[in-house]
This record gives sequence, C-alpha cells and structure tokens, in this order.
Amino acid sequence: MKWGAFIDQTAEWLAERDLLRGEMSWVLGVSGGPDSTLMLHAMQQVSQRRELHWTLHVAHLHHGLRGPDADADADFVRAMAERMGLPYHGERRDVAARVAELGGSTEEVARQERYDFLERVALRTGGEHVAVAHHADDDAETILHRICRGTGLRGLAGMRPVRPIRPESRILLVRPLLHLRRATIESLCEERGLETRTDATNAGSEFTRGRVRNVIMPMLRRQLNPNVTEAILRLAEQARWLGTYLEDAAARTFESLLVSEASRHIVLNTRALLSKQRVIQAEVVRRAITLVADGEQDVSFTHVENVLRLAGERSSGKELHLPGPVIVSKRYDRLEFHPPRVAQPAAELPSTFISCPGVTEMPWLGAALVAELAELEDGKIDELRRRKNPLEQWLDFDRVRPPLFVRGRREGDRFWPLGAPGSKTLGDFLGDIKVAPAERDRTGVLCDQNGPIWIMPLRIDERVKLRPTTRLALRLVLVPEGGGQAEPP
Repeated sequence: MKWGAFIDQTAEWLAERDLLRGEMSWVLGVSGGPDSTLMLHAMQQVSQRRELHWTLHVAHLHHGLRGPDADADADFVRAMAERMGLPYHGERRDVAARVAELGGSTEEVARQERYDFLERVALRTGGEHVAVAHHADDDAETILHRICRGTGLRGLAGMRPVRPIRPESRILLVRPLLHLRRATIESLCEERGLETRTDATNAGSEFTRGRVRNVIMPMLRRQLNPNVTEAILRLAEQARWLGTYLEDAAARTFESLLVSEASRHIVLNTRALLSKQRVIQAEVVRRAITLVADGEQDVSFTHVENVLRLAGERSSGKELHLPGPVIVSKRYDRLEFHPPRVAQPAAELPSTFISCPGVTEMPWLGAALVAELAELEDGKIDELRRRKNPLEQWLDFDRVRPPLFVRGRREGDRFWPLGAPGSKTLGDFLGDIKVAPAERDRTGVLCDQNGPIWIMPLRIDERVKLRPTTRLALRLVLVPEGGGQAEPP
C-alpha cells in the first residue's frame, strides 16, 4: 500500500464512524513503536490534507518498568512531537508498585494505568477522542489469548474500533489502525522513512501476550493454517453480529434486574436473574463486572460460570474475587458487585457522577456542584489559599484520579484531612469537629478512584491540595438550591 492510499483509507475509516469533522481535539497515545508512530503521522496528514484543523496532543506514559530503554522511549516521543510542532504530555507511573498494591498481572495494571493517563490528558486538554494504535494482529492475538483463557461470545468479538474509554466516560477510545496488519504498518513506516523505537519485550515471551505473539501464532501458521489471523478475525466479525443482538437484550434485562446502583456498587435480584435464559444470565453478569471494574475486563467464561453458581447457592454471605478487581457476594436474594475497597454494601446510599468540567445537579444533597479546570499563574496559589469560602475548593488536578462522584458516607471511609498529621476514619473526623450525629449521614462525600477527596463542605484531602508545583487546578463550587451561580475564578 502506498502512503497516499493509506491516508485516504484512514480518512474514509474515520468518516464511516463520524470522526472526520473539523476542529476536533485528539489525544494520541504514542509509545514510539512503528504502530503508534505511523498513527501519529497519519492523523496529522489527514488533518492537513482535509483542512480539518485538528488539535493533536501527543501523550506518552513511562511505566517505570524498562529502565534506560523506557527513558529513551520518552525522550524519542517528546522529540518527535517537538519536530512535528505538537504539544507533548508525558507522565511516569510505578506500575510494579501498583501491581504490589492491587494485585493482578503487570500487563493488565499497565494497561489500566495507560488508559487512566490518556483520559486525564483528554480532560485537561478538552479533548473528547483518544486514539491508540492497536492493529489487526493485536486483535487476533487478543482473541486467541481470550479463547485459551475461556472467554465468552463478547471476548470472541475482539477489540471494538470505537468505544467509551470507560463505561461512564464521554471520551471515546478510537483504534484507527485496527483494520491494518502489522506487516503493512512496518512497510508504510519504511516507505515513509519514519524512525521508530523497538520494545525488546515485544519480541520476548516473558509476558503472556508475548508468548501468544511470538510462539503460538507462528506455530499455528506453520502447522495448521498460514492465514490463521484472517480466520480468527472472520470469527470475530460473526461474534460481533451476534454479540450486538445479545448486548441489547442483556441491557434491557439488566435494568429490570437492578435493585440499586451506586458508585461502582451494583445489586441484582438473584431470583429474577436465574429465571432468565442462560446466555442472558451470562451477559448480565459480564455487564455488571465491567461496570464495577470501570472498564473492559478480560472476564473469562469460568468467571461468569462461578458467579452464576454462586447466585444459585442457597447459602448467603459467600464471596468471589474476580479480575478488575471486583468482589461478588451473595446476600440472601441479592447478588452484589463491588470493588475491594468497599467496606460494606452501599446500595441504599445515593450517588452522582460529576461532570468535569460542568455543572452536576444533586437533588438528594439539595445542591449542585460546579467543576472547572483552570491554569494557575505564578503567585496565584497563595491567593487561593487565603480564600475562606468553605463552598469553594481548589484541588491539584494532576493528583485527582477521575471519574469523580459524590455519595453519602460509608462505614470505614478514611481520608487525610487537610492540615492533619495523618489519615483518620470519616466518623472520627466528623466527631472531632462536632458534627451532630443526625447530620453525619447527610454529609456529601466527593470521591475519585482512590477514595474521598472532599468532605463537603468541611475539608479536602491532603493528597489533592494545591502545591507550589501545581499548574492545572480543579475548582469546585458547591451551590445550594436557590443559591445562584458560582463566581468566576
């Protein structure tokens, strides 16, 4: 394929999905490898040739895993962005520490850290589209990996070309190279003379995906079918057709079975669930796990079967621990899905996801929350610290982990009150500042992925306070009903 034909094909692919519009803002996840380097140049070329005036942001996450090689990757991507005249956003994460904290595989934790980072960049820049460079071979390898682990129909469907980056997010994850083979990508890079980086771990077999790519797929091509990639992708297309039908049916059933839903805590009616056809039961369970895990998870058929087996047991109080991580527990005729951090079921507590930026109404709290992002100039932080309005708080946005949501307090909640020497339970904090017991259950708690960050309107968490290095701030204003509009920053 020639370069010009490739650019036209990419533009047509985007147009078919209503993604070829003017003045769009994109965040491009770039590792420096051939795939993402080609995607970066292709997106710039599409914008220029079609006179679309796109704003392209280059985003690179250093996972803290590959020492000097990873440092060189970050330097390479930064330099490439500068040559192309594009803004660069880099960040470093200690994935090994996150694996030790959360459990799970290094691959899965790194993937989640990467998507969290890309979403944060999109929120900071006002973008609504994140592009990543998965291609057809990645898709086939993912499907084969899922088959070997025991996936269901949804796993057979492979990667979706366009999807929300998280179930509740307005930001779309786009894979514009998903229709291309790896060999085609490498050929186009060579034809165009594009310099790229090579990740040595991609050629190894230390990680599961590496074994699928470098051992199993070549063996299948040699001994079974030289066109095994195409065969797997045809199977995936048929699975998508059937999966779309089943997802629609499962979504309707899910709503009818839902007892309550609050901040990644879902409760289903067990008896009603078990009255449905088995395939619908499985899709409902998969949907609940995905919503609680806050993104697509590699949920196997065995996981789903274990949940359904738990649902069918007469005894109560048992739990399952699933990837995500997600805990599923049986409580009488209720099946509950929640993250490990939840100390007790919060099914009766209200919860509202916060638009950021935007205005979110919270009728159950008798207020609205205004969220705005603001770049801080030198000297601004001291001025903000002197403000004494408890209804207005300024946070360091780079230390906030979206999504944000407001809920009622829960038994076992902990946070680090601003100015305190350390963390304490929310119950102790409210008692220390003499909040009446009758008022404590009506306290709004603003949370991110790591827990409470503002006990409204009493105190923010120490970890999100403004620091001398803060450049992007999140301004939050709690507006009581009938209280008018928030003042500008």
